[in-house]
Amino acid sequence: MQFFREGPLLDGILLGCTLLAWGAQAVVPWRLAGLEPARRQRLRAWAIALLPLLAAGALAAFAYADRHPDAALVQALYPLSASRLGMLLMVLLAALALVDLVAAGGGRSFEPAAWRVAAGFGLTFLLAASLAGELMRIGEGPESTLIPLVVLTGLRLLVALGAAETLAPGPPLLAPFAGGALPLYVLLLPARLARALWGGPAAFTLGAAAVLFLAARWLPASLRRPALGAATLLAGFLLAQAALLSQRLGVLR
Repeated sequence: MQFFREGPLLDGILLGCTLLAWGAQAVVPWRLAGLEPARRQRLRAWAIALLPLLAAGALAAFAYADRHPDAALVQALYPLSASRLGMLLMVLLAALALVDLVAAGGGRSFEPAAWRVAAGFGLTFLLAASLAGELMRIGEGPESTLIPLVVLTGLRLLVALGAAETLAPGPPLLAPFAGGALPLYVLLLPARLARALWGGPAAFTLGAAAVLFLAARWLPASLRRPALGAATLLAGFLLAQAALLSQRLGVLR
């Protein structure tokens, strides 16, 4: 129970949920835009699921921040009104909730262009959320300079897009890129943090998540979603371990 409360297990589940729920905001509408009208109508349940997924991701993110209040305070992410990024997240979250509500109610009449606009809103929100996730990962620990921070944010976003293919209709196309993004993500972390991750149990988590993401596209159809779900959960554990180690290194400075 102590490990569950303070270790990376619950943190990993929460971060895996945010990857899945918020990545779907971009991937699902984009996939729906590319379908034939008849098939798009049959898959309307995906559009209805977007708003509950957005809410689930928000609850998971708030729960994670509540478990790590010091990191959120140091990075001015609590309260959200304390920083421009936090205020931007609030505005984008409200706008995306409205888009998802319209999609749930009027998805039958949506044209491909409308679904692509919805995907654009989802991607914009995911980008801001990925930056916030990286700042939470830093917390009180070693900071990344601007360019590595931008790249790390993009890699986290790519992992979320690959994770979202667990739910999105169609075969996984982005999952192999997510698998390649994970080791690059660890390599670009501050040197002390990267060494700690490579030298500990997180290296096995990283390897398993990357292999599952990379292999998902070529697995039998019945195994793709379970493999992607497992990869998403493992990626959440990896990000949770990186954040915990970062805080510990910050305390040791």
